[in-house]
Amino acid sequence: MGVESGEGLALIIRRKEWERQLGDGLFFWGIGQSLGENARDAAASIDQEMKVLFSPMSSKAKDIDVTPGDVFVWNSWIDSRGNTVPLPQHVLITSRADLPSGRRKSSHYALVCKSADCLGKGTNFEVTAAFLRNFSSDKPLGASQVTAVVKNAEYAISGNVAKKYAVSFVATMEAPYSVQLSDPELLMPRDLQAISEVTAAGDVAAWNRLVSRLRTRRKPEPCALYTLDLFGADHGSAAAV
Repeated sequence: MGVESGEGLALIIRRKEWERQLGDGLFFWGIGQSLGENARDAAASIDQEMKVLFSPMSSKAKDIDVTPGDVFVWNSWIDSRGNTVPLPQHVLITSRADLPSGRRKSSHYALVCKSADCLGKGTNFEVTAAFLRNFSSDKPLGASQVTAVVKNAEYAISGNVAKKYAVSFVATMEAPYSVQLSDPELLMPRDLQAISEVTAAGDVAAWNRLVSRLRTRRKPEPCALYTLDLFGADHGSAAAV
């Protein structure tokens, strides 16, 4: 995790903590690429909760993330039947509006997470890349992978033992685990300024009012109600993302 949509990581974690509080533990974490069915398959394969580990990026943020230009807020997600479903009202997911090519983004993605603990308190452990494999392919992690569903390896990969990642916080993944987002809306400069100001100097009540304003200006037409599995169907798993 790192800078996104011109917003520093510390402020992103702060507002995601407020989102967690407002959602009784439920929060969505935006990601740039699809995980396909990997998260769902991993959850179905093991009888444990699937953990999601959040680690700061060690590389420098890309210019397009630091200065993104236009920014989208995403209002809905697409379920397994292709229905467009409004995101929970307390959730705010933003992303840059343009691809590196200059074309407008047509999709974005998110992890569905839940935690009883405060986000960002820090942990005392780290993960070693050499002992991780991609869940679906059983191959070592790629150098450019930012988000991955992984499993523990039985032995370390030679030459990669030293690469370790500090873990800032841990949550569990909730069904449907990862989702494709839809129904983006362009945020105005005053909206971005309000997000920055409230995140820097506000509180959870002020954030709730702002999210409510940003998410209710244009309500999407839902094709389905919230699916039952989004809010707590009992699916066991043990892969880490």
